[in-house]
Order: sequence, then C-alpha cells, then structure tokens
Amino acid sequence: MPLATSLRQRLSTSSGRVLGVLAALAAVFVVFTVLEPAFISVDNVSEIVVQSSIIGVVALGMTLVIVTGGIDLSVGSIVGVVSVVCATNLGSWTPFGTIVAGLVLGGLLGLLNGVFTAYLGLASFIVTLATLNLYRGVAFLYTNGTPIFGLDLQFRNIFAGSILGVQNPILILLVTTVVCFLLLTRTRLGTYLRAIGSNPTAARQSGVLVQRTTVLAFVLSGVLCALAALLLMGRVGAAEPITGTGFELTAIAAVVVGGTSLAGGRASIVGTILGALLLGSIRTGLTLLNVNPYIQYVVTGAIILVAVLIDRFVSRRHTR
Repeated sequence: MPLATSLRQRLSTSSGRVLGVLAALAAVFVVFTVLEPAFISVDNVSEIVVQSSIIGVVALGMTLVIVTGGIDLSVGSIVGVVSVVCATNLGSWTPFGTIVAGLVLGGLLGLLNGVFTAYLGLASFIVTLATLNLYRGVAFLYTNGTPIFGLDLQFRNIFAGSILGVQNPILILLVTTVVCFLLLTRTRLGTYLRAIGSNPTAARQSGVLVQRTTVLAFVLSGVLCALAALLLMGRVGAAEPITGTGFELTAIAAVVVGGTSLAGGRASIVGTILGALLLGSIRTGLTLLNVNPYIQYVVTGAIILVAVLIDRFVSRRHTR
C-alpha cells in the first residue's frame, strides 16, 4: 500500500475515533444532566477537568509507550514512589528542588523499565508488572506505610493555584498535551515511535535506533508520571504509599478509548485527553448519583472491552 494512502487512512481513522469519543462525551453530559442538573454546573465541569488532568498526564505518557507496541503497568506505582519521596524531602529540598528531583526520579524509574524491555528483550507487560510491585513496595518501605501530611503551601500553590482564573492543573494539562502532540506528530522522534509500533524490524532496517527510542518512550512516561504525582500532591496536600493505585487501568482505558491502537503504530494525543475526560465525567456523574463506587471499576473495565473490540474491528478493516 502506498505510504501516502496509508497515512491518509490512518489520519481518517484517528479523526473518526476522536469524533466518536466527542459524541460519547456529549451523550454522557446529556444523560447525567437529565438525571442530575447540577452535573452541568460550571463548578462541576471545572472539577471534572481538574480531576481528569492528573490521569490525563499519566495517560499521555502511556500513549507514548503504547504507540511503540509496549505497555507500562507501573505508572501508578511510579506516582506513588515519587509522591512519598518528594513529600518526605520537601522541607529540605525547597519546592523548586523537589520538582526537579521528582521529575528526575520518575525518569529514572521509567529508564529501568525501558532498559529491561529494550536491551534485555523482555516483554514490557512482564517487566512493568514486576516493577509495579517493586516500586509500590519501595514506597511502603520508604515511609513504613505512614502517610505524609501538611505539605508546604508554596509548593501546593504551584500545582493547585490559578492564573487569570484558570486552575493550574488545567494549564499544565494543556501545555503537556501540546508538547506531546507536537512530539508525536511533528518530530523525528514521533515518527520513530510510530514506526517501531508498526513494524520494529522494518524500523531497524531503516536506521531507527529501536532500543534507544523504546527506552526514551519509557523515560518520558516516567517523567509524566512524576508530573502527575506533583499535581496530586499539590491538590490533596499529602502523599501516601498507596497514591496512584489503579492509575494504570484508568490510563490504559483513556488511551484505548481515545483511539490509540494497543498493537502500536497508531496513536491520538487529543483522543487520549478526550478519553480521560470521558472517564472522569462518568466517574463524577456516578458519584453525584450516589452509585456504589465499586461500580466505577465495572464501568471502566466494560469501556476498555468495548474500546478494544472497536480497535480490532477498525484494524481488520485496514488489513483488507
């Protein structure tokens, strides 16, 4: 198939999935507004976006890994480790030092995932399943299982304050989305990431440094997990070793719902953010209706299943 035709088909598919998520998001807003009028209030919509910003940042990193054909199950544990380490040392590191140290720590944890996956030839699913438990255990050992409260107010204002009436988590999410979008669609690195996901052998034969690029994808995912951890610390003013538990499931759901293929090679940054907003809207709507919170897990799992089925259907159409 000619390259230009293939790219047009991929862009058409991506646009179609984004429009589909937008339609689903609109339907969710209509349904929950009918059931609970307070759902459409400005304060509630703002709260949905702020809550979704944290998982949205994690999902952006997950997108960069999944587009290579890999997966990162340790994202929630990276958030947990970065949270407790930064919260413990915030008093001596100062806010700026804590931010830098947190981002570096997240990158190093992602680097470990990437090295084991790319250079030792282990499946990313197995590697990150192991580090999911390893990192979580480190978080518990580091704090002896004790939560850390009373974080510095200056630090919290950086991530939970507002500029010109717009809350900082929303601004940070917007900037991060633009950076990831440009990286994936306008840079050579983005082309390499998609090429590895489409056909790693062909990418290697074309001169792409597959191992180094794969490691970089995991490092970027780790850095974005660290950013999400800092956002969460600013929002709740505390950190504990269970911070980020379950983030991997929600992030994967946001990525897949947004149109990124689990098989790699095709990704949508905009779709990922819309997927995070869709899941956040459903979660908030169910909460307003006093639905059992455990049902949210059922809903998230069902959404992933439906999204994967849609992705398989779309992929089969491409191969015909």
